[in-house]
Amino acid sequence: MRDVIVVGAGPSGSYASYALSSKGYDVLNLEEHMEIGKPVECTGLVSRRVTEMVRTGSVVNTVSGAHIFFPNGKSIHVHKKEKTMVLNRDSFDKDAAGQSIAAGTDLRIDARLRKASVSKDGVTVEYRERGNLKEERARIIIGADGMNSMVRKEVFGTRPYRVISAYQVDSAARLEDQDSVQVFVGSDVTRGFFGWATPSDNLTRIGVGTHGGASFRYFKSLNSRFGESKILGINGGGIPISYLRKTYSRRAMLVGDAAGIVKPLSGGGIYTGMVSGKHAAATAVDALEREDFSESAMSAYQRLWKKDLGNELWFDGMFQRLFSMISDRSFNRIYSILSSPEVIEKINERGDIDYPSRVVISLLARRPWLLRHIIQSKS
Repeated sequence: MRDVIVVGAGPSGSYASYALSSKGYDVLNLEEHMEIGKPVECTGLVSRRVTEMVRTGSVVNTVSGAHIFFPNGKSIHVHKKEKTMVLNRDSFDKDAAGQSIAAGTDLRIDARLRKASVSKDGVTVEYRERGNLKEERARIIIGADGMNSMVRKEVFGTRPYRVISAYQVDSAARLEDQDSVQVFVGSDVTRGFFGWATPSDNLTRIGVGTHGGASFRYFKSLNSRFGESKILGINGGGIPISYLRKTYSRRAMLVGDAAGIVKPLSGGGIYTGMVSGKHAAATAVDALEREDFSESAMSAYQRLWKKDLGNELWFDGMFQRLFSMISDRSFNRIYSILSSPEVIEKINERGDIDYPSRVVISLLARRPWLLRHIIQSKS
């Protein structure tokens, strides 16, 4: 019997596998795709916190600013001293998986989970590896298998209630300013979220997220600014931006996108997924040492990740729901406030890609009337 089965070899699953294997535990990591990192479904913007957790050579660019475009055609530019990394995402995933393999993880690719069951005596999984039906048993299972998690379906029977539809392309359009991402808000380019263009040297990742609408329709409007004939590749999918009420069960835990542990304001899930993977591994180690796999024992996992991320994700989720209702008129009013040098300076000072609430709370504390423009968004 294995110690732990981890389903999914994205960053959260690979980091959980690495943390467990490096302590000598027997870890089986199942990855459904035939190649680690494919398909790419991420913009790849991360802070240095991520590259400190995984040794990687996948950084293709760094940015320190953002041009934010409003419905009136005007924009503001924000800038911070600390660089944000732009990753070649499939290479990063391979590096994360390689780190876990080097620690002793038994990684299987083209291994798709079909069934998972939890009993008093252990966990049983049935999976198909390269066409062959196989079965394994373990003491604990960790679901790191993304938005459409089979572990969540089989063991937890629930799903995140708030999901963003995303559509993104790799484009040959090259942004003149390679040090800044572009962010677009307003009804022409999105419904309830935002559009983006991320410089990646000679490529640009252009995409749109929507809530309650078809992202492709909005993407066509945004991409017309860059040139439709320059598309080199297409990817997309659902992004859960609400975490589950319960991310643990007897002998089981969910991490990253599978649990909805994603930054609601940006849809970014690499950092939050790896943090949750770290805490899932720590909880698993404690359970294995104590031989206690009860629901009570596994509940420590949720306390741990919430201590690091809970307040941030709760606030960001609340603010994102308000943000999704802002009208174009209100966005333009907000532009007139945010474009002042004093406000730009505050954003530059407090901005943090992993903890965006810091700048939002700081702005609202100094200008509480700004909230009125958000709440009265339909006016």
